Amino acid sequence: MGRNWGDALRLAARQDGVLRRDQALAAGLTTWQVRHAVRRGLWSEVFPCVYRVAGAPWSRRQDLRAAALWAARGAAVSHGAAASLLGFERYADAAIELSVTRHLRAPPGIVVHQVGRLDAKDLTTVGGIPVTSATRTLLDLAATEPEDMVKAALDQALRRKWTTLDKLDVATERAGWRRGVALIRALVTEYRGGNGPTESELESRVRELLEQAGLVDVERQRRVVIGGRVRRLDFRVTGTPVLIEADGYAWHSTPEDFERDRARDNALIARGYRVLRWTWAAVRDQPDVLLVQLLETLRRCAFPAPALCLAP
Repeated sequence: MGRNWGDALRLAARQDGVLRRDQALAAGLTTWQVRHAVRRGLWSEVFPCVYRVAGAPWSRRQDLRAAALWAARGAAVSHGAAASLLGFERYADAAIELSVTRHLRAPPGIVVHQVGRLDAKDLTTVGGIPVTSATRTLLDLAATEPEDMVKAALDQALRRKWTTLDKLDVATERAGWRRGVALIRALVTEYRGGNGPTESELESRVRELLEQAGLVDVERQRRVVIGGRVRRLDFRVTGTPVLIEADGYAWHSTPEDFERDRARDNALIARGYRVLRWTWAAVRDQPDVLLVQLLETLRRCAFPAPALCLAP
């Protein structure tokens, strides 16, 4: 193999093991050499005119890179695939989706969304792959995904500071009234009213479970003063002394964390509160049991909720 082969292979190495036909030709290979590489099994066609070099380790990002190379100009990885690249927790295995600004007939394995435009503020890159920004991705998910998935994604994006409520306001104004915009606007309005995003995936699951059970009158992330210190309560059923703490190991993994949480529980119980701790395993495997216990606790709490000293 000569220098031209080396240039093509180095380019593929920088692109997760894939390259496009015109890139190989630009590196100096001939059409015959490209066909020869495919016939000999040195390269395999992933999508039309996009090849994977033999021996290159497969990865999810490789497939997304190959799809972006196939679509080329005016295209970006989007929707669930963008969420996967950006790190949204529930989209690791999402289908390959692209937003494109021109008509393209998608090959098997790619879902194409033709859009009017993709502005620079709608785009970013991940490892050199063009992808819709977190803000634009949330709008796209709102148009195609169930509401609970959109809420969880929005929670994570706000928690990780991948977007802001102000950016979402601007994005929805620019988007007009296309599908999904109304949901994002409603969620932004809800969060601006103080019912802010949860701080963990477990809290997102707890919220979904409560909503599915019809318990929508629940306060989240209420800041209170306990023992002279500002604390945050995960969930409180409004007007009752019943509190639910999302008990994730990652947030309570040291002896100091354990002691601090027990002390806080004791202070709340001393004031008349009932504290239920819901773990990840219980939410995942025994949601009905948790709801039965919650409803029984609410039934027994026929007295007014004690007053809390709210933090400013």
